[in-house]
Amino acid sequence: ARKLSENKQTILSYVESRMTFIAPNLSIIVGASTAAKLMGMAGGLTNLTKMPSCNILLLGAHKKLLGGFSTTAAMPHAGAIFYSKIVQDCPPDLRVKVARLVSCKVTLAARVDSFHESPQGQQGKILLSDIERRIEKLEEPPPVKAVKPLPPLIDPGRKKRGGRRHRKMKERLGMTE
Repeated sequence: ARKLSENKQTILSYVESRMTFIAPNLSIIVGASTAAKLMGMAGGLTNLTKMPSCNILLLGAHKKLLGGFSTTAAMPHAGAIFYSKIVQDCPPDLRVKVARLVSCKVTLAARVDSFHESPQGQQGKILLSDIERRIEKLEEPPPVKAVKPLPPLIDPGRKKRGGRRHRKMKERLGMTE
């Protein structure tokens, strides 16, 4: 088992060193090491292109059997993308959203790399700038809502009814001499 893991590590390091030629757009977005891990877990670049982004997000996630312990500390969707540099540089409350966004862009970049559309990585740079722009948009605070005061009450006044009963009440409550 030890020899097998060492061989796997040497293959991963070789693929990682060649990622700029194999998948330049993918390695621009998530980095060469994460891209190599994703390709290794998917079974190659063509298999990675066939996967939807929701499944790419889960590549490398460990199924946690907590055995009655609390699930608050467990990250259920923390795969290889979740631990990439671009996601880990975000605030903790935005990491899940950013990981979802990055997995969508990784899917697009893998498809571009599969068809050798952008060998210099121009499309990867465009996708990365789009990710960074959306992260900035997520980080800015929401606009402050203007406090709208209640409109003033318009009291048209009640019509005073006359009559014997009303005159008696006015006489009883009225000013005396």
